[in-house]
Amino acid sequence: MDLRRKLFLKRNPYRIGKTAPLFLEAVRRNIASNRDGCSEYARILENCGFSPDDIASEADLAKIPVIPTLYLKRNRLFSVPEKKLAVKATSSGTKGSMSVVGFDRSSLFYGIMMMFRFFSYYRIISPIPVNYIVLGYEPSKHTDMGAVKTAYGTTKFAPALHREYALRDTGSGYEVNVEGIKKALLSYAKSPFPVRFVGFPAYMYFLAKTLRENGISLRLKKRSMILLGGGWKQFAGEEIDREEFFALIRETLGIERERCFEFYSAVEHPLAYVKCKNGHFHVPLYSRVIIRDTKTLEPVPDGQIGLLSFVTPLVSSMPLTSVITDDLAVHSNAECGCGLETPYFDLIGRAGVSGIKTCTAQAAEILGRENK
Repeated sequence: MDLRRKLFLKRNPYRIGKTAPLFLEAVRRNIASNRDGCSEYARILENCGFSPDDIASEADLAKIPVIPTLYLKRNRLFSVPEKKLAVKATSSGTKGSMSVVGFDRSSLFYGIMMMFRFFSYYRIISPIPVNYIVLGYEPSKHTDMGAVKTAYGTTKFAPALHREYALRDTGSGYEVNVEGIKKALLSYAKSPFPVRFVGFPAYMYFLAKTLRENGISLRLKKRSMILLGGGWKQFAGEEIDREEFFALIRETLGIERERCFEFYSAVEHPLAYVKCKNGHFHVPLYSRVIIRDTKTLEPVPDGQIGLLSFVTPLVSSMPLTSVITDDLAVHSNAECGCGLETPYFDLIGRAGVSGIKTCTAQAAEILGRENK
């Protein structure tokens, strides 16, 4: 039996309870399956002297050879033939390099069911039709960016009456759709249906700021909602205080703070983390978070800043069981006070990790030499 069915179909994503043994066994099976399907991954494990049987407790999860997202931007690691992939997606790219991830049907199914459970928990799923402002890219044949697919997928959790995109497809690229957004928003404000904003926080800020500068104050319908994902990236210099941000949204759109959701995710780790009312990303039962020393990659104590890494058995088509990002974060098992009892992490910033040497990177070098 595929243990992912038991794990990813749990109704409450934060009720870890007695699921730890199930999680560990699912991780062991996931590593073994990806090892058997991906020769490159098998050689990485061998080079690190690691076996799935080495996982006897949660503390052993940190021993799994961790794959940097930087490595995935330069290498393709598929555990199934590419023709069996149901969906492909790319990261937004860093200086021209992009991760390419692919999901087989089972990974896609469990991922969708996980998001259904997750969004149900937060009451984001609704049968009431909605008008959407998508603060990102319009889907197009000439892009496979994961951010585009994620934003569009998010519009499926409430029936879409209309979607207006901040970046409109021209057939050969994208252009900023200022007038289209303005026209749609004013039209939506007169509609009896709610409005949902989906996309990047920086774009949400620029939109709300522009409304205020133009003396526009709307009162959108009660069930209107804001769903934000991704960081500020090239607009980091514009980032404002979180409370000031919510106050601006309330002032210009009439949407209260409890209707604003902030998500963290990554193409290489396709799980969602939601920031609670106290500003923390709580860890669901589908994954584990490990903060690693920037030099040794060993786990650091709670409260110490390090590189954010994740463990999950979700994907069977790629060895994404244990990945490390270039995000800096801190982890805590302390009581948050928001009502959720699972551990949480806080994002601190980003770090350049191109110089980090790991057993995974060394294995990559070995593979590169052997393939010459």
